[in-house]
Parts: sequence; structure tokens; C-alpha cells
Amino acid sequence: MKPHIRLFLVFAVCSVACAAQVQVRTGVVAHPHRGLPQVAAATTRSFPPYETPASLACVYLLVPDVVPGCPVLGTSEVPTGGSGMIAIVNAFDNPPALADLNVFSQRFGLPQCSPSNRCFSKVYATGVQPPEDGLWAQSASVVTEYAHAFAPQAQIVLVEAASSSIDDMWFAVDKANAMLASHGGGQMILPFSILEESDETRFDHHFTTPGVIYISGNEGSLGIFDYPATSPNVIALGGTGFVRDPNGNFMSEQATTFWAGGKSLYESRPSYQDGIEKVGSQRGIPDVAFAGDPIHGAILYYTSVSSNGFVGWIFEGNVGVAEAGWAGMINQAQTHAASTQEELSMFYGSIGDSTEFRDITKGQAFLVFAAPGWDFLTGVGTGVGLKGK
Repeated sequence: MKPHIRLFLVFAVCSVACAAQVQVRTGVVAHPHRGLPQVAAATTRSFPPYETPASLACVYLLVPDVVPGCPVLGTSEVPTGGSGMIAIVNAFDNPPALADLNVFSQRFGLPQCSPSNRCFSKVYATGVQPPEDGLWAQSASVVTEYAHAFAPQAQIVLVEAASSSIDDMWFAVDKANAMLASHGGGQMILPFSILEESDETRFDHHFTTPGVIYISGNEGSLGIFDYPATSPNVIALGGTGFVRDPNGNFMSEQATTFWAGGKSLYESRPSYQDGIEKVGSQRGIPDVAFAGDPIHGAILYYTSVSSNGFVGWIFEGNVGVAEAGWAGMINQAQTHAASTQEELSMFYGSIGDSTEFRDITKGQAFLVFAAPGWDFLTGVGTGVGLKGK
């Protein structure tokens, strides 16, 4: 299989102006290509250009006391639940992961993690510490911090593959499978992708451990999609963005313009999609969606392990936030589905139920349009609280 280049935007948070960094990630090498276009600081809007764990939790009704409008600067309550284990499979090592997580947690009133409370831990898939890679470390940071934010009582385990070769990634996935199985199941986040190829179905068995729910995002478009998101054994995620009024109050949610789903070229339609006529005989993606628009991303704390030496707050919009968000919601809900397919069957059985999913009907990407019901941009929609998870 050939590696897939995934494109996402990262914005440094600063007091006067913010610098955008365009970065490229592949399944083998992930080195950033940085640009410095200025994000307008002298804007007339009264809210910051990022979301926080509290503002996201407010919009998705994951806290008991919802602030009207869920303004970014006026919302502080974060989720408090979670249990069991969430495994994150990532390539290379991120040495400051724990320290960064605790800076993030302190700012947003989340539990601090230490080796003694099993809140967060790292596992080297081969037993040997991998080399560092700046871009993969940043990917690990956003997923780790937001998985903790949405399921703060869960045990977050970052499983680090020796490299980003596909063989090393599958080895790390199997390591994570064994860990989750020994804990009675849990959620596995797969923040990586490769292009679809004709032999991909032979890898689907990596996502069949009983009691484990697998989650990965699609950032494809124009008929080129991401595996493992296209696997019928994985929850495939799409992206949305929030529309806020000039005062920063949430108004609506619409599909992001940065990536789109479609029909897998090689995976057959799973039974949970039998009622979706537009997918035809092939697996349709995505299944659900979450806020991940690059223009108004989620804030995180990051210590660079690359040569630029950056340390501080950045905001990032990509599918990693969605992966962490859905893993956290499923973990909190504790529905204990026996498999990802069972979890997805529950999702698809709730199409049209506004108490469980917000149907995203606006937005377009690459001439693919959001529409009522299931669509190729946001799937069933975005979550409303924990009902039906």
C-alpha cells in the first residue's frame, strides 16, 4: 500500500496576530511545510478564532449546565465522565506528551495525569523507544488532549509505532488490540491513513477485536478516500464547522469545505448501510461527523520536538479532533457495543432522530453537498449528548 498525504492547517495562538502553518502528513514521512500568512487580528468579531473543550462540549450537550449560545470565552464547564481505556495508535515518539497534556488540563480544569493514577501512559509497540518526529508528535498531542477532555476519567494510552511504515502501524494496532482486550474492550483511535488500494480488505481483520470500537477520519475527496476509515469495521468521520454570530454565540453547524466522503472503491456495503440507497453496493463514508474545520480549529498545547523550538498554544482544525471527540463520547456513554459494526448499527438506526443526532444539511466540498438524512459529507450527522452512543 502506498502512503496517503493528509493536509491540515495549524494556527499559532498569539496576542497580536497568528501565523498559519500548512503541514503535510504521510503514512511514511511526516514533515511540515510552513508558511506564515497572517490571520486577521483586527477583526470586528468578539470571539477567538478557536474552540475549547468547554465550547465544544457545550454545543454537543456533553455537560449538564449548557450556557446559552455556548460562547467560547463565556463557557468553562467540561465533561466529567469516562471509564476504561482509550488507545491511540500513532507513529514515532512524543516525549513531552504527558507534560503538554497536564498544561492543557490545568488551563481547562481537567484532571491532572501522573504515572500513579493511570490517567495517561505511553507504550512503545516494540518495547523500544521510537525516534521523534515533529508532525506525528503534534498529531499525538491533539488527539491525546481532546480524548482526555471528552472522557477525563478514562485511561488514555498512546501506543507508539516504531515508524510510520504500514507494517509498523499494523504491529502497533495489534499491540493496542491486545491491551484493550485485556481491559474488557474500549475505543481505539486511528489518526493515520493510507490511500485505498485493491488489497485493503485483507487488513480489515485488524479491526475485529471483540468489544473494541475503532475510529478513524476521512480527509479524502474527488473519489480518493482514506483507509482505514473506509473499512466497514471502523467508524468513519467527516468534518463540520460552527457558524457563530458577531458576539460569538453558536448559531448552526455545517459541513466543512476541506474534505468530502463518497463510495469506497473496494469495500462492499455493510449491512448497517442497507437502508442508504445512495451508497449503492459499496461502503459509503463518512458515518458521523464532528467539528474539525481548519479555519476555526480547537486549541491545544504543544511542545515542538522538531528544530523550530515552538512551545505554546496553537489551534488546529483537522480530523484528529473529531476522532478524539467521538472516542470520548462513546467512552462516556458506556454502551458496551460488542463491535464497531454493532455501534454503527445503532447510529444508523437513529437517522432522523433529532434527540440523538444533529442532521447537518448545509455545506459543500468538492461539489458534494450536505443534505437531509445521511450524506457523503457528514453521514448521519453530529452527536447530541450521549443518547444513542
